[in-house]
Amino acid sequence: MNSITQGSSAVPKVQLISDRIAMILSSLCVIHCLLTPILLISIPALASVSILNDETFHQILLFFVLPVGAFALSVGYLHHKNKWVVLAGATGLTLLSSPLLVEWVGLGHEVLGEYGEVIITVIASFVIVSAHIANYRLREATQGSTCEERERAQSHTY
Repeated sequence: MNSITQGSSAVPKVQLISDRIAMILSSLCVIHCLLTPILLISIPALASVSILNDETFHQILLFFVLPVGAFALSVGYLHHKNKWVVLAGATGLTLLSSPLLVEWVGLGHEVLGEYGEVIITVIASFVIVSAHIANYRLREATQGSTCEERERAQSHTY
């Protein structure tokens, strides 16, 4: 196996790993949003654990979700050229960031409310995970394909 072949086989692995990491991180946001209230009600002693009931956890996850997600979607796009997958992923990343952006503007929870933030996070995470699944499937479908086959894959939505 020469270096060109090794390099081209490394790209799908990098994309697979980055897509999976982005999906896991996005899912952690949902788990945190949905399970934290349940845990705090069922085990009141956990209320003292500030990482659980603080926005810091969401901010830390977002710090990793945004670059990993953007990287995975970019690597996939360079191969499959399907703009809709990247647009869906970017929309999900923007939605996931929106509660934090609203807070940075100084409006805090007043605009979205606690339930609004949870709903946006769940929807955004679903969109992000779906985009990464489609991103990887398109990458797999177009790997080693001809230009005509790639054009057909661009019009195919998952």
